[in-house]
Amino acid sequence: MPDLLRRFILVGIVVLLHCHIPLVLALEAAPESLPEVIVSSTRLPGSPVSIYDVPAKVTVITADQIRQSGAQTVQEAIRYETGVVSYDQNGNPFQSTIDLRGFSGQPFPATSVFVDGVRINEPDTNVANFDLIPLESIERIEIIPGSSAIYGKNALGGVINIITKRGGDLRQATAETMFGSFHRERYGLNSSGPLGKFDYATSFTRETENGYRDESDSRISRYFGKIGFRPTNTTDLTMSYNYTKDRLLQAGTLPLSQIAINRQRNAAPGSFQENELNLVSVGGKQKLPAGFSLTVNGFYRHLASENLAVFTGGTGQSDQLSKTETKGGTAQITHEAGGNRLANTLTIGTELTRNDLAARSAGSFFGFPFGSRQSIDEDIFAVFAQNSLEIARTVIVTAGVRYDEDHYNFQNELDPTGNGGRTFSRTTPRGGLVYKLAPRTSLYFNYAEGFRPPNSNEQFALAPFASNLQLRPVKTRSYEIGTKTAVSDWGEASVALFQTDVRDEILFTCILCDFSAGDGTNRNIDKTRRRGIEASARAFITRQWTISVNYTFTEAQFKSPFNLSSTRVVEIGDSIPLVPKHRLGAVIQYRVTPEWMISLSGLYLSTQFYNNDEANTFPRIPGYFIFGGRIAYDRPVPGGKLGMFLQGSNIFNTPYSSYGIISGGGVRNESPAPQFAAYFGMSYRFEGF
Repeated sequence: MPDLLRRFILVGIVVLLHCHIPLVLALEAAPESLPEVIVSSTRLPGSPVSIYDVPAKVTVITADQIRQSGAQTVQEAIRYETGVVSYDQNGNPFQSTIDLRGFSGQPFPATSVFVDGVRINEPDTNVANFDLIPLESIERIEIIPGSSAIYGKNALGGVINIITKRGGDLRQATAETMFGSFHRERYGLNSSGPLGKFDYATSFTRETENGYRDESDSRISRYFGKIGFRPTNTTDLTMSYNYTKDRLLQAGTLPLSQIAINRQRNAAPGSFQENELNLVSVGGKQKLPAGFSLTVNGFYRHLASENLAVFTGGTGQSDQLSKTETKGGTAQITHEAGGNRLANTLTIGTELTRNDLAARSAGSFFGFPFGSRQSIDEDIFAVFAQNSLEIARTVIVTAGVRYDEDHYNFQNELDPTGNGGRTFSRTTPRGGLVYKLAPRTSLYFNYAEGFRPPNSNEQFALAPFASNLQLRPVKTRSYEIGTKTAVSDWGEASVALFQTDVRDEILFTCILCDFSAGDGTNRNIDKTRRRGIEASARAFITRQWTISVNYTFTEAQFKSPFNLSSTRVVEIGDSIPLVPKHRLGAVIQYRVTPEWMISLSGLYLSTQFYNNDEANTFPRIPGYFIFGGRIAYDRPVPGGKLGMFLQGSNIFNTPYSSYGIISGGGVRNESPAPQFAAYFGMSYRFEGF
């Protein structure tokens, strides 16, 4: 049956293309105009800024692009873009890791994720739980690569800035459903529109899947609601609420010997993560006299989680219950002044956050019992400023600076030896220059520094592993030079060269490297470096054809030697694990008629070293190419719009793994990715009621 369905999708695409290409060539339709792309250039969204005026290779993904791509998670929505490092180590589709510009999410991600100005990385690990973000309520995603001084600590690889939807000028309500491979089911309702001076947007989604792997079920329920209020032309207020409850079983990795027999096997059944999130956010923008404006936000976030990890081979398990309470806010004042020859934008702001984490855990590892009952109180304070000066509408000079202070107290009731507090602080500058050759063609240079203090999980280890209370903060210096251009109204392209020099990067490494119990600790690595090239192009060939191509070359290396043990040495030039050098993504969309659209997508990743193979002594994880296709049908019907789609992923049924790790005895383990999968969906949108 899967082979028959796969052939049906491919044959359907080929037949539709064959029937309509002659018609397109005969008509020679005029190219479709590229929309103007705007981005957020300050910590909180201010006045819209053209992408050609920003000294960085910023990528913007809109709600329409997400819908047309068929993405089912945030990770899928961005995986074709330049600079993205993505892999799945848990064995379910909702928890894949995302990082940027050669950072590999090890031991924790180096990318900060914001939703409507609220940082949603977990305070103890910097992990972003993308499963808690309502994809159906996203208006746009901004990917801002490279060290970011304005967005604060932990943004070494870059920032993923997500803005959610508001109610538009037309009332609408949409019901949608999807089902397909691995018993995937999705049901959703959403509505939005105006109510006088108010506007609203709300959505509810229920999603379930049995999983490609054995015992890898997923169950997610999400609600999101947002209310906006514009009492005057100078005041804009919003309030939103997000509730998510999920239970995600985790199949983990398998030794290569077992993958050869059964790729779907779960070697340690029983592992899962369960989350319950409540997030309330308020925001406002007030225009003031003399070119000033005030933008603020405040939030309260409560996350209750349970994480049960069953170790392979019967070596033990760990069960952790945690509650995280985060509250805080950001305020920024912006002044804009302009004339015929000069225009200036100055932004000054401050940020306060309080994190309270309580966790208790128990388990055993190779016969060593361990337990913890800990609490972490963290206070974060920051001030920032940025100025952008435009000269003769040709040269734009940007300078910014941010001061971060991070203080936390750690208490463990069962083992008080490491109790105490630590404070980390740093000032990080940023500078950029844009030279505009035309309104939509520019050259730019950017320099920025980054800062990441060690988190509690890195400093305080559970037995039998060794804690390290002497860890130093990670510091980065990032350089980027590039160009962006729009070719008439039918194409755009950008190229960026980047380099990030890292000092005191924190990695989890072995000590004796005999793969014995507890053989590992976090340590600072003196010097590492990421550098590479990112290139993107998108074109409307005619009104029917849209082609997008993204290529990334990344070289991630250790730049200072260090000993893993008396026999294992990492040399200068050894590659950092889990970072493929080459990454190529392409998407072709063909609008057969106003109702029918066909999409083809391909993603290629080159080989990469296994996690824990810093010395590059083992064979690499093989590279892979995956191919997808989608047929969508949308047409107006009485009272609204009807939509249907049929899509397939990994149509060529390629066996591959996006993640691998070296475990005890030098055994290579991988997380097998799903092979061919097909999904069918329908939606009905009611409008103007």
